[in-house]
Amino acid sequence: MSEAHGFVDRIRRRPGQGAGRNAKRGLAAGAALWAAKWAVVVAFVFAGCGPLGPIPGGALDGAVGPSVVTDWSFAEGVENAQLETRPDDPHSVNTWWGSVDGNLYVPTSMILGPKDPTGRSWVAHVSEDDRVRIRLGGQVFERRALRLPYGGYEYEKARRAIEARYDIAGADRDPERTVWVYRLDPR
Repeated sequence: MSEAHGFVDRIRRRPGQGAGRNAKRGLAAGAALWAAKWAVVVAFVFAGCGPLGPIPGGALDGAVGPSVVTDWSFAEGVENAQLETRPDDPHSVNTWWGSVDGNLYVPTSMILGPKDPTGRSWVAHVSEDDRVRIRLGGQVFERRALRLPYGGYEYEKARRAIEARYDIAGADRDPERTVWVYRLDPR
């Protein structure tokens, strides 16, 4: 049997058919790479930095911004904000945001994740303690999260502003999804 034929024969083997030492080494290397990737993610999370994509983080870093802000236009270039809840054991998430008439708003999940807001950890944290911190453009603002009455005038105005900011048409609203909107007031 030629050397090339033996190589092709080894490639055609299925798992469990005596793939040999090389396959075991490949599996071990893959497992080591997977473990290394997760170690980096865990290090970011437990190092106290903010969220990493969909993975929640800890305390937010950054300069503390002023307590009173009447114009949030300085943050228009910031697509996602980071919201920190549970001050005694900080938990932070990436979130959308919007501003109307000098007020800052954050919604619960508008397109992804649980359709019921009570399925979100950060929502449960805010219901227990309304103190939050939000990071926009490198600055962290200390606020209180006040849930707006569903369907009320301010709720609809804030929700429309957030939908416009993220290019979501009213017709695209998921009728099975409940979206809560929080106004973030100064502490």
